[in-house]
Amino acid sequence: MANHVALPTSADLESNIRGLTDVFNAPGDIYGREFRLQEIKGCILYHIAYTDRERLQNSVLSPLQRATETRLEDVLPILDLKRVTDFHSAAEGMKQGKCAIMLDQSNEIMLADVSIQLTDHAAEPQNEQTIRGSHDGFVDDLATNSQLIRKRLTAADLVERNYVLGAKSSLSVSLLYLQEMADPNVVEQIAAKIAGISVDFVKSAGQITELLESSTLSFFPQTIFSERPDTTVSHLMDGRVVVLIDGNAMAVILPVTFFMFFQVPDDYVSRWWNGTFFRFLRYISMILTVALPSIYIAIVSNHFEVLPIDLVFSLKASLENIPFDPLIEALFMIIVLELLREAALRLPKSIASTLSIVGGLVIGTEVVNANLVSTTMIVVIALTAVASFSLPSQEMRLALRLVSIPVMFASAMLGFVGIALSFSLLFMHLTKLESFGVPYFYPFAPLEPRRLLPALIQLPVRMFGKKTSKQE
Repeated sequence: MANHVALPTSADLESNIRGLTDVFNAPGDIYGREFRLQEIKGCILYHIAYTDRERLQNSVLSPLQRATETRLEDVLPILDLKRVTDFHSAAEGMKQGKCAIMLDQSNEIMLADVSIQLTDHAAEPQNEQTIRGSHDGFVDDLATNSQLIRKRLTAADLVERNYVLGAKSSLSVSLLYLQEMADPNVVEQIAAKIAGISVDFVKSAGQITELLESSTLSFFPQTIFSERPDTTVSHLMDGRVVVLIDGNAMAVILPVTFFMFFQVPDDYVSRWWNGTFFRFLRYISMILTVALPSIYIAIVSNHFEVLPIDLVFSLKASLENIPFDPLIEALFMIIVLELLREAALRLPKSIASTLSIVGGLVIGTEVVNANLVSTTMIVVIALTAVASFSLPSQEMRLALRLVSIPVMFASAMLGFVGIALSFSLLFMHLTKLESFGVPYFYPFAPLEPRRLLPALIQLPVRMFGKKTSKQE
């Protein structure tokens, strides 16, 4: 707001109300309350998202109605009082949780602090932990989550649309976006989808996000879940849309691209070359998750000739007493691994870690001793599991695990040709997939050379361009 030309106030109360309301891109968030101070007509304006209405009632409105003085400093029991004479300064104060008090025949606006205090409400993120970044996280209350976003993003063009879904459940949903940054066509598509959800009862947030996806048949997720307000604000500044759902401690971000799932908050709080290195590690982990078991199956089943002779003898020795094909071994170990992971999620935390360690050691040792699985396959599946766990997005992690299974079947039947065919089909699907009109594999399809580096690596801060246009 500091860059805006000052808009001076006038001595007419109605003109001041209209002028201050027009500063905001979402005037529906601005509420007013008229009063009289010793026969002087006045009005209080406040932003519903930043204001504690109980404090406003007790500390501002009630004293004004009982006042015997006309000087506001003598009436209001608030330390933080400030007089301004232009609309942009008043709007800036309202975005910090202050109410604007205006009196007829006065060109001054009094700002009184009645902001919401959130120090006891924010929770620490559990799934998006960071070493040096913010430790605030979303909670299950929609109003608190909205305030956590607005505390970090005090832009006048931040718009919030509210919906109530479910004829019987009455679940509150909010749609947030920056009017100057977001693509209006994308916003209207998402708003139309939310408004068009017609159900009697909303079981969970997943039911809503599934209805928001462009292609429900695809393995790949088309929304990003974040429990961090700072990450959510970053996506808003990139022109994306955020959906907040009451009772869900996550923000739903859309539209998305494939490469967004490999970015984490730590990339932006560490040195740029550290962020670049670890981002490349995540891309390598993605490839290992999909391709490592398939490559091993293809080599053992069809292409022993690509290995050095010493390694061939070692593999032959480990496979000598195994009665199953490598594909059966891999599927068996993947199922066992997923069973252990699922059991650890459902059990109490006090015994979940014991199950993971003891179960993994016992099962891994005994299946080798029983000649059910080769030692090499144990190593391959363990590396694949570690690689998948290093991916920051749970949804993308599960998608890549599912994708790896048909690739294994193709490698068992056709060897390297099957892997190449599978990846060709995979890339065809990714280039065809869209999220609300945004290409999923952007900036590779369609190719946008100047966007390739920011998508793949973490650039230095001085190379960041200032965002001045709507989302591309």
